[in-house]
Amino acid sequence: MAEKNTVEVVIDGKIYQLSGDATEGYMHEVASYLNQKIYDLKRQISSYNKLDDNLKALLLQINICDDLFREQEKTRRFEREKDEAERESYSVKHDQVKLQIKLENTLKELENTQKRLAELEAREAVREAKEKAISDDRVASIITGVRK
Repeated sequence: MAEKNTVEVVIDGKIYQLSGDATEGYMHEVASYLNQKIYDLKRQISSYNKLDDNLKALLLQINICDDLFREQEKTRRFEREKDEAERESYSVKHDQVKLQIKLENTLKELENTQKRLAELEAREAVREAKEKAISDDRVASIITGVRK
């Protein structure tokens, strides 16, 4: 179980002791937030100090709830944006995999085509060599026949 911390804070000019498992720094931050909200209300409502304490507390609670709801809406919006970004990321990754497979297939096809081209070039070279040999034999036969 977490250790309890107790800290003195000033809220609206009065000293209070806060106790809890939060850090002292966090409890001071909470008190500072409340002081800022009270200060904002005093600035917005000129007769704030004349209001009943219950009404002051209610106004403070409403303002804090408003902050909470706004933050919750931001959180929901960020969650929706995060979910959308994750869906887009998944889609992009899926497309990337498809393109990788297509690239690999294209490279295999290119390799097979290059092998086939090399085979055809080799056959053509053999055919041309045979034709040259035959042609050379005919020329030799003609030259030998002319000499006789």
